[in-house]
Amino acid sequence: MRKGSALKIIRLFLFDILVIFSSFIFSFFLRGVISIYSGVGLFEIYSRYVGYYVIVILVIKLAFFALFGMYRRVWKYASLKDMVAILEATALSTIFVGLLFYGLSQPVPWFRGATFSLPYFPRSILVIDFLLTLVLVIILRFSERYFNELRFGRADARKKRVLICGAGDAGEMMVREMIRQKNSDYVPVAFLDDDAAKLKHQIHGVRVVAPIEQLEDVVQKFAIDEIIIAIPSAPGNLRKEIALRAKALSIPCKTLPSMYEVIDGRAFLYQVREISIEDILGREPVRIHAPEIISAIKDKAILVTGAGGSIGSEICRQLVRFRPAKLVILDHSENNLFLIENELKTKYEFNQVYPIVASIQVKKVIEDVFKRYKPSIVFHSAAYKHVPLMQLNPEAAIENNYIGTKILCRAALDYGVGRFVLLSTDKAVRPSNVMGISKLLAEKHLQVLTDKFGNKKTKFITVRFGNVLESNGSVVNIFKQQIENGGPVSVTHPKMERYLMTIPEASQLAIQACIMGEGGEIYVLNMGQPISILELARNMIKLFGMKPESDIDIVYTGPRNGEKLSEELARDDEEELVQSDFKHIFEAKLKVKPDYRELENTLFCIEKEVQINDYNNLFKDIRKVVPEFDEKVIWYRSE
Repeated sequence: MRKGSALKIIRLFLFDILVIFSSFIFSFFLRGVISIYSGVGLFEIYSRYVGYYVIVILVIKLAFFALFGMYRRVWKYASLKDMVAILEATALSTIFVGLLFYGLSQPVPWFRGATFSLPYFPRSILVIDFLLTLVLVIILRFSERYFNELRFGRADARKKRVLICGAGDAGEMMVREMIRQKNSDYVPVAFLDDDAAKLKHQIHGVRVVAPIEQLEDVVQKFAIDEIIIAIPSAPGNLRKEIALRAKALSIPCKTLPSMYEVIDGRAFLYQVREISIEDILGREPVRIHAPEIISAIKDKAILVTGAGGSIGSEICRQLVRFRPAKLVILDHSENNLFLIENELKTKYEFNQVYPIVASIQVKKVIEDVFKRYKPSIVFHSAAYKHVPLMQLNPEAAIENNYIGTKILCRAALDYGVGRFVLLSTDKAVRPSNVMGISKLLAEKHLQVLTDKFGNKKTKFITVRFGNVLESNGSVVNIFKQQIENGGPVSVTHPKMERYLMTIPEASQLAIQACIMGEGGEIYVLNMGQPISILELARNMIKLFGMKPESDIDIVYTGPRNGEKLSEELARDDEEELVQSDFKHIFEAKLKVKPDYRELENTLFCIEKEVQINDYNNLFKDIRKVVPEFDEKVIWYRSE
């Protein structure tokens, strides 16, 4: 125990002795004033036994005070809970004293046959003693809080008392800025840092008081109003841990942006932001950055399909950093296209944006776009992606995701596109739903084109994603809405798990793969281990400051049609993922080269059979590509 803490406990202990003694003695005089006795005072009647009474009461009450933690609390931040503890300790100790004195009023055997007993004084003295002790102890304890508020100001009026996690360069700059800004709403109170060499040292007068593991104790001791994570390089697990612990304490928690966000131009290093879903992902987000991207993108004409979607719009934001000559953005949603066009022109000050409202299924329009703008690079992110919805509309899924991709690929070959990047999904691996099948067919088509034309005309590259956090219709957005509505949060199955990645990760992967690929590759991001959807739901509820299955219920709805409990990243005909030249990207290589001529014929037949609704032959041909395909389970038809 530190010297300062020991002195505080001794001081409180001595004050409590004085309070307990004076309360008991004074209660006799108060009781004597209203006593029926006359002449001799009540205290004089019991004065010869007072020494015994006081010793018993001191031992019992001090023991109860210690039991209820009266010497372990930081009283300058006393609250209603602390007052309740005082009440409980005082009441129970008084009851125990009353029972003990009643027992001692009976003759107790002593030495050599003698007996010992204490006269039982009026019971009203215990009531008066209880009230006096309670009032005096509350005044004693809460006076510390009163004088502390004189110093710091009331919690609802004073500046926010901030605890800073991280005593490095970022933390130092944060404190310096708070001190410099006289009208700042924040006052830095203390640092937490796991570096033992920094403990007990001061930065701009603010002390490094403890390692991060002692966060709860420090929050209580220093009456913290807000926590700031000032560690831009903090791993995902650390941000997640601090954020959830802060929420458990009902303390607002903010963070400085990561170095990736700063490099990416999405934030300034000392711009505090709220904790986001990315921070509780449980792993460090993969950072993809390579200088060669600049030379590959700069002054090029680039087409992005699905540019109004979550990933497509983020790809656009990433691309304008490298100053392409022109950016052609295509989407069938007029409103989404307007929003991203306006953002690129106003926020990013990039005016060479050409919006095209069109569907990738309209061959004539697509040909006109390629002929007019002559893109060098195509990022194809337009797709129908919602699994349950596509189960009810299987023809639409194949027509858009597969046949639409074919139309784009044909135009890319005809108009000399250098690189074509298809954004695919892990659901294309052993697909159990129509959406996955449609994306697998698109992947196969790119491989056929690579085998047929090589990489001399167009380099076709595929990028597989896991589930993208906070994309339109993602599980994160659904959970958010359910939590904001008061629950319940619906999880399909307690064992459901998914590979999760952020929108910037997905977009950066697509751009990096575009530069790396030489044609025919299927790239997969290293996303670590799959994450439990149930655990994600619980962490999100905690992030909203509530308790899972207490404040917000979690219900299990069962896997939806076409859903698997877990996804895979490589097919049976592919090798295990092979490390590429880039640290965070793997390549799914084929074990055995297929008969591409036969595959091309099968894909051609599938296209025609969908268009003429020839289901018998369609199912046979799909089964050639997906051997486990069962039309009775996967394919929905109203009849």
